[in-house]
Amino acid sequence: MQYEPGTIDCHIFLECKEQIEKMLLRLNKVENTEHICDQLQSIYQQIEGMHELKKVKRKKILSNKELIK
Repeated sequence: MQYEPGTIDCHIFLECKEQIEKMLLRLNKVENTEHICDQLQSIYQQIEGMHELKKVKRKKILSNKELIK
């Protein structure tokens, strides 16, 4: 995952997604962890959605600030 500038929330989302990626890589080597991996992937997608919403909101705020100038 590459660095992305943004808010503290965005950095938190990125860090959490990286941790989940590491967990998935490790758990895939262990038998009978498919259900846990599925749950982690679902959580990852939820965080990704929250991250996207935050980025859209931030872009909207920045474009509004540009219009005000």
